[in-house]
Amino acid sequence: MKQLDTAALRERLANYTPEEELKQDMQELDGLLQEVNCQMVELRNLLNEIHALKEELHAIHGSLKHTVQRERTAFNALVAAKDSADNIVDGISRAIVKAEQHTVIRAKVDDSELAKLNQCSVNHIKAEKKLLKEHCKELAKHLQKDEGIWIPNRWITILTIVYIICYLAILLWALVKE
Repeated sequence: MKQLDTAALRERLANYTPEEELKQDMQELDGLLQEVNCQMVELRNLLNEIHALKEELHAIHGSLKHTVQRERTAFNALVAAKDSADNIVDGISRAIVKAEQHTVIRAKVDDSELAKLNQCSVNHIKAEKKLLKEHCKELAKHLQKDEGIWIPNRWITILTIVYIICYLAILLWALVKE
């Protein structure tokens, strides 16, 4: 165990006076009181700021409640307007369907109108026959001149000969290469 330095303690004890200790304690207390007072002032200022912010938040909350209430009223008005518009559209649709179901169109075709229609049909058929004959003549002319998209017989013969020559050349080449 370590020996305590009693000399320093004895010297302190010899110099000890209660007034001096009281004076030091008083100075320490004064310093602590000043520090506590400063902290209390800071806390009061902080509380005042908190109180002001709280009031501001209450005001904002009230404003938001009022805004939400106005928006809810506007939303309900829009829903009512939408429902009303839907009812109007449904009513118009029903009226149109009802009008279509109960509307009878009376049409009368005379014999003279039927004769005109028959004459138009006959004229149209004659015109179509004439166009078809002209088209057939034109196609026959193209075929005689070997024009158009058809391959004439002589070209088929030439192509066949070329293919046979190429095939024989490849066959000879393969035999020679072996």
